[in-house]
Amino acid sequence: MKHLRAILTELTRRRVLRVMWVYLAGFVVFAATIYSLKDALGISDVWLRWGFWAGLALIPLLAIIAWRYDMVPPQLVRDARDVALENPALGWAAMRHDAKDAGFVLLAWQTDDASKSERRFFQPVSIGRETGNDVELPDPRVSRHHAVLWAEAGAWRVRDLDSANGTFIDAARVAGQAILPQSCELRFHPNGPIVAVCVTRSPETLVG
Repeated sequence: MKHLRAILTELTRRRVLRVMWVYLAGFVVFAATIYSLKDALGISDVWLRWGFWAGLALIPLLAIIAWRYDMVPPQLVRDARDVALENPALGWAAMRHDAKDAGFVLLAWQTDDASKSERRFFQPVSIGRETGNDVELPDPRVSRHHAVLWAEAGAWRVRDLDSANGTFIDAARVAGQAILPQSCELRFHPNGPIVAVCVTRSPETLVG
């Protein structure tokens, strides 16, 4: 009984049950509407049956997605506790992250094959040498988990994770954490790899 309560509590915390109820309610309404209009739409009973079973088949997939992610705009967000287990510093940032009025960060960096990578991030960003970071910098001067970016109080910030070689904003070393300017370069080691940063607050990205 104790294990069952723990599972139900976790299902509730991860919003799995809510996602299932919302999906099932929407599916029932949609299916009933299509069934009542099948003659007018020219839909055969065979296609209705296929559609019904396909809709039911999506339930396990949605349950898995809801368990692993917080289903919030503007995109799916990894569950903060799961993130904390894999990368404690990123989990720390995820617990503090507040995207309201912060927009997003556009990051550009050079990958290990000398090509350029560019991505927009609305959620906390992990930067480091190890595979699994959002921004992977395979350079021996970069720590396994070197720094994190997150939004708080309407501003994007960077935190150095006690790295051996430091994190620098336009050549100024970050002491603990700092607010990112609208445009800057993050360097990991005085002569290490560079990540170009652009903080954007366009109206369509603001979260109300």
